Amino acid sequence: MNILLTSGARRIDFVSFFRDALKNAGIVGDVIVADPEHNAPSLQVGDVNYVIPHQTDERYMEAIVNICKDHEVKALVPLNDWEVPKISNHKKELEDLGVHVFTPDSEVVDKVRDKGKYRELLGSFDVVAPRSYLNVEDAERALNNSEVDYPLIVKPRNGSASIGIEIVHDLDALKFAYQQAVQTIKETPLDDATSKNAEENVIIQEVIEGEKFSLDMFNDLNGKFLASFVRKQLEMRGGDVDRCITVHQKELKDIARKMGENLGHAGYMNADVYYDGKEYYVIDINPRFGGGYAFSHVAGADIPSAIIALADGREVKNEWLEDDQEIELARHDTVVRIDERKVKDSLTLRN
Repeated sequence: MNILLTSGARRIDFVSFFRDALKNAGIVGDVIVADPEHNAPSLQVGDVNYVIPHQTDERYMEAIVNICKDHEVKALVPLNDWEVPKISNHKKELEDLGVHVFTPDSEVVDKVRDKGKYRELLGSFDVVAPRSYLNVEDAERALNNSEVDYPLIVKPRNGSASIGIEIVHDLDALKFAYQQAVQTIKETPLDDATSKNAEENVIIQEVIEGEKFSLDMFNDLNGKFLASFVRKQLEMRGGDVDRCITVHQKELKDIARKMGENLGHAGYMNADVYYDGKEYYVIDINPRFGGGYAFSHVAGADIPSAIIALADGREVKNEWLEDDQEIELARHDTVVRIDERKVKDSLTLRN
C-alpha cells in the first residue's frame, strides 16, 4: 500500500508515523511525500519524494493525479489548509483511481474555512463561536450598541498560518487593519482559496482571552466520528504550539464529538478553542491533519494506523484512538541535509 502525504514541508515526524504504521501492520508500501518547495525537509525522508506545483498553479492537480496513477496510491493525506479545497473538489476523480482521500467533501471545507459564519454553523449544534462582523460599519454599530468592546481582531475569513491578523483598540486602527487585511489577501494564496473577492473575505471579531486548547476530530471515510484529542497550549513559537499538555476534559471532548458528528467530515480536522473562564469558544477550524497531532501521537495515539486500516478495509483498533492524559510534551528541531537527487519532478512522470 502506497500513501501520499502532500505539502510535507517540515513534518518529518509524520513521515515516520506512517512508515511505522505500515511496518506494524505488516503491509509493504511506500510513504510518498510531495511539496512545492524542492528543499522542503520532508522531501529528504520519504521513500519517494516529489516536488509539485503550488496549489495556485493550474497544474497542481495534474501533478497529484500523476503521482497517484504511477504509484497506485491507496491513501492521500493532505497536510496544508490551502491545498484542501482543490483536493476536495477532485475527490471523485481520485476515488475513481482507487485512492482513499482523507479530506472533507468540498461542502464541508467551504463551511469550516468561512470564519464569518462560525457562530451560525456551530450554534446549530450548541457549540459557541465569537461574535463576528463582515465590515467596519457593522462592527462600529455593534460597538456603539455595546454588543462588543475593544479589543477586536481583524483577519481573513478563510485565513491560514496567522496571515493578515491584527488586534485593534480603536476605530482608526480598525479601519486601517481592515484595509491592510484586504491587501494581504490579494498578495497571498488566500485570494485563490475562495470565490469571494478580497473585500468580502475579511472578518472583525471579538477577542477571547483565556486558556487556549487544540482540539482534533477524526472521522472515518463515511463521516462517522471515531476519536478526539485535546491539548492545552502552554507555549507558542512562530504560530505553532511549542509545548502543551494532553487533557481529557469532558466539556472539550463533548465539543469535539458534536463537531465531528454534525460536520460529518471524512478524515482529520483540527480546531482552536479558547476558554474565558465561563465559555469555550471555537476560534478556528482547519480541515486537515494538524501539526499538533504529533503531540497526541507521542502520548499514545496512532491515527496513521487507523488511516491505513480504513484504506485497507481492516478493523480500526480502539487503542489507536486514545492518548494518555496529563502528558506534557515539547517540540524540538532536527536538521537534514538537502540532497536534490532524492527529489523528483512530478510533472515529468507522464511526459
